[in-house]
Amino acid sequence: MAAKFTAADKTRTPALTQSTSRPRYFFFYGSLMDPEVYQTVTNSADPPVMQKGWITGFRMKMWGIYPALVPEAGSKITGTFCMVNSHDHFMDLQEYETGNYTPFECTIFTEGADQLDDSPTEGWAGSPASKELEGGVFDFERYQKYFKPSVVRGGF
Repeated sequence: MAAKFTAADKTRTPALTQSTSRPRYFFFYGSLMDPEVYQTVTNSADPPVMQKGWITGFRMKMWGIYPALVPEAGSKITGTFCMVNSHDHFMDLQEYETGNYTPFECTIFTEGADQLDDSPTEGWAGSPASKELEGGVFDFERYQKYFKPSVVRGGF
């Protein structure tokens, strides 16, 4: 498993290297907005403290039931964020996101009017024009009702 993560480190963007070297706020806009999903994926003893926020500079598309961000100026994406303190948790998140996603740097805007610069989020690793992506919006409630149980009960 360690060899797998070492190989992944070499193929990721600079955001991954920076993200694993120190605690950072990480922005979520899909299934990981759910604290229980995050806790399951990272095998954390306690649920994360999720806060509401948004980012700009991306557009949301859908890859099946999952949202995928692609760079696009002027768009606003709402979601949640939390502090990712450990290299292991960051790597668990990378494994959950699969190779179809890659880290992007963003600025998180908080409901308290703060800006959290130099924060990672995951976006589509392929071409923004990929035929695998469709228009649409992520239905978080539908995800929680129909798809979340397979993650939190059976692992991912």
